[in-house]
Amino acid sequence: MVELEIDKRYAFPADTTASILTSGLLGEQYVGLEAGADSAMLENGDRVLITQSAVVLEKLIGQFMFDRAADAPPAQ
Repeated sequence: MVELEIDKRYAFPADTTASILTSGLLGEQYVGLEAGADSAMLENGDRVLITQSAVVLEKLIGQFMFDRAADAPPAQ
């Protein structure tokens, strides 16, 4: 669970999506907010209900490499 404090100059619709994103291939992680289309806005103390977990790129790369190695013909 993450608690964010956003400057009141920035309003987000109630159906905003929060995602954990990575800066670059192996960079730092941050919370990204994608505004929805709801006419109601998030208010102080509200929760973002639509979330997306972090994609661990190192894990995906390792799985890709493992799959490629399994597909390779046997060495002779």
